[in-house]
Amino acid sequence: MTAAAASQGVKSIEVGARVLAALAEAPGALPLGELASRADMMPSKAHRYLVSLIRCDLVLQDPITGRYDLGPGALQLGLAGLRRLDGVRFATDALVELNQRLDVTTALSVWGQHGPVIIGWRDASEVVHCNLHIGSVLPLIGTATGRIFLAYQPWRMIDGRVAEELERLAGSPLGDRYRDAGAVQELIDQVRRDRLAISRGDYLPGLSAVAAPVFDHQGRLVASTAVLGRSGTMDGVGPDSPAAALRQASEEISHKLGYSATFD
Repeated sequence: MTAAAASQGVKSIEVGARVLAALAEAPGALPLGELASRADMMPSKAHRYLVSLIRCDLVLQDPITGRYDLGPGALQLGLAGLRRLDGVRFATDALVELNQRLDVTTALSVWGQHGPVIIGWRDASEVVHCNLHIGSVLPLIGTATGRIFLAYQPWRMIDGRVAEELERLAGSPLGDRYRDAGAVQELIDQVRRDRLAISRGDYLPGLSAVAAPVFDHQGRLVASTAVLGRSGTMDGVGPDSPAAALRQASEEISHKLGYSATFD
């Protein structure tokens, strides 16, 4: 094969990638017309590519609204790419070790398009029965993992989500605890002091969780690690608790990534 032939590529794949990129950059599912416009092509052409992408599980179509969104195949590709990042790999290895040593359920989350998203999950021998799984997007205020991102993610990236959650929580017990910006700031300050976030049934009744941050060499939050269990099993933060082991593991991961600040 000549160099010229090798550099030609497959045009149809490049066009299909434009459709996927348009979906990835959108805030949510799109109707055909808007998707075609974002991908800079005629709707009829976009539809032909969507048919094939749906067959490959890279795109899905809502049977009621007709809108298109990224499919499970695209999610798996994205997760595979994320797992190849050193920080995610280090964190995954550490959580596997915690899962086996302490027999606790462990989870790993990163910041996704719509908020914190679970990319790793390992059950303990006593399975935690809940509706969380790989791909679940977590709220910022009500979950331990979400609170890590609430405390360390740049405010400009989360202020809109915080306002939406406060409005959605209004009138609920959790909303009574975090009814305004002042209460949210107190929560942020506590997480930053402890380098841990704890949720005791705030998101799912009967489920407790502890989460910790992982930082890179620039001090940016790259992931949140978490341990989960029945209410009452994750509350302690003593030196022999799962919370202490999680915090130590997360600090070690951060140091491997070049984070040089001293953990208090």
